[in-house]
Amino acid sequence: MVIAATFAFNAVAEDKEGKKAVVFETGIFASKAGKLHVNVDKYTNNKALIVITNYKGEAIHRDVISRSTDKFRKAYNINELPEGSYTVEITANGKKVEKHFDVTEIRTDRRVAVK
Repeated sequence: MVIAATFAFNAVAEDKEGKKAVVFETGIFASKAGKLHVNVDKYTNNKALIVITNYKGEAIHRDVISRSTDKFRKAYNINELPEGSYTVEITANGKKVEKHFDVTEIRTDRRVAVK
């Protein structure tokens, strides 16, 4: 049995008026090893918050990025998560990036051939 979460994306949090004031940039991707990699480059002296929630909106993981941290890198183990839809939300300085991912099981059939 293999768990798969398939997606990759980059996001930039900008203010709503279209100004070039970038608060943070993020890259999130899933690896074949069952890890969800979250990278955040923060361009503000404020704290940032990362929350992973399930489809019910229940927080299953939460990290606070301190004021002094400019680059945050973390690999979350998603192998043990049950099948379902999840959301990663990153918030800093009033700006928010929200991305969704699904965890599904891929079942493989095995054959034995005797010759």
